[in-house]
Amino acid sequence: MTALGFTASEARVYVALLKRPEATGYELAKEAGLQRANVYAALEQLVTRECVTRIAAASGPARFLAVPPADVFGRIKRSTSRRADALIADLARVAPPPAATSFYTLHSLEAIIDRVASLADTARHRIGVCAWSDDMDWLAGPLRAAANSGCQVVLNLFGETSLDFGEVYQHESPDRTVAGHVLTMVCDSSTAVIANLGAEPSALCTNQPAVVQVVEKLIRDEAYLAAIYATHHSELEETYGPHLVQLRRKLLPADQADNLVSIVGFGATDLDRDPFRQES
Repeated sequence: MTALGFTASEARVYVALLKRPEATGYELAKEAGLQRANVYAALEQLVTRECVTRIAAASGPARFLAVPPADVFGRIKRSTSRRADALIADLARVAPPPAATSFYTLHSLEAIIDRVASLADTARHRIGVCAWSDDMDWLAGPLRAAANSGCQVVLNLFGETSLDFGEVYQHESPDRTVAGHVLTMVCDSSTAVIANLGAEPSALCTNQPAVVQVVEKLIRDEAYLAAIYATHHSELEETYGPHLVQLRRKLLPADQADNLVSIVGFGATDLDRDPFRQES
């Protein structure tokens, strides 16, 4: 609550009042562990902000009732959103026009999450994403909101989770991947994010058309592969081995190829067979 502009005393009094509806200032002082003078000052501010109502009493001390949190913070949320929208419009008139193309990097997980969520919020037509199931803890909300607003959401998902929106293409679990915790995203075929969410998070964000097209094609090709693999996995694994190990090890860097072999647990003898070689 203090991050939303409440003082510590106001926050403690409001929480105490949620626990003890229709309490007096004296009772709230005991519940919140504050001096009565501080409690009454906080109550006056909370009443002014329409977070607390004063109950008229025929006799005895005044009693107070907390306005439900959904009403209080819903009002703050709507007000903040309106102010932010107005600032975006006003400051856009002040800022110089953006460059034709731009690249910028992010170097913290918090900054990456904020940027990805912001892009999802402003997308209007289509979002393509490759992400781990763990990312859905913070990414599912923005993507669901975009889908509910009419935006097409195509999601390549590595790992298991239950989603109620978008076109989901299921891939292997993260412990079967060798390239690390990577997230890619394209919004409205105009902006791309390429992020490493591992031990040292970093991301590249750009509207450069060639890069956006490459990332969008990567996301689209991942969806193609998942759809084909889901239908023809038996034939594919018969030819290329579990998780297409024989094909993938040809194209991976040597260290990642070795890691893939150790993950899949495929025998060295089996790996010697070249699926591209014509048998005599």
